[in-house]
Amino acid sequence: MRRFIIIILYCSEKVKFLIPIPETTVDKSNGINAVCHRWTSSPYDTQPVISYNYGAKQYERVRSGINFNTIIGAGYTLIAWLLVIIFPQFWFGIFSDDVQMLSQGIEAMKIYFFGFVFMSLQFAGQSTFQAVGDAKHAIFFSLLRKVVIVVPLTLLLPRLGLGVIGVFAAEPVSNIIGGIASYLTMRMTVYKKIKNKSAVQ
Repeated sequence: MRRFIIIILYCSEKVKFLIPIPETTVDKSNGINAVCHRWTSSPYDTQPVISYNYGAKQYERVRSGINFNTIIGAGYTLIAWLLVIIFPQFWFGIFSDDVQMLSQGIEAMKIYFFGFVFMSLQFAGQSTFQAVGDAKHAIFFSLLRKVVIVVPLTLLLPRLGLGVIGVFAAEPVSNIIGGIASYLTMRMTVYKKIKNKSAVQ
């Protein structure tokens, strides 16, 4: 949860020389992100179960665990996304009662959380890699989304004329690209291998 707050604040500091960004807008969006991010931690909660069954060579249970993670994670993030989109004023009001910041903050919040459901794919893929001991893929996809995609886009998009919107747009772009890449790689490597082993048993 904390790394999300740190990275967006870091990025916002880097683009201050490009365009002025209201710090309160960034802070409020991060506060809401911290609340919603807890909803996406369920894949990591079940990681020990998947890891135990993988070590015990109960591959059918491992497959069930991965599918369960994906479905539950997608459900949580979809609900969180819909709540932010449908009731943006309520969530923003938890962290600020500044009327002048309301419209600007709500717009930034909707952009920042667009495609939030794709986070479930990122977590499902990453937690599976960690559960089966595939540290290389787990580290790679963690760095891919937050370092390779978010940081460059946060610096680049404002230069392309998107201004402040570009800073917040970097997050959903990274969610979509990183989430799909992580999950598809997991399905084509770990999941496929487990499926083949399960068929042999």
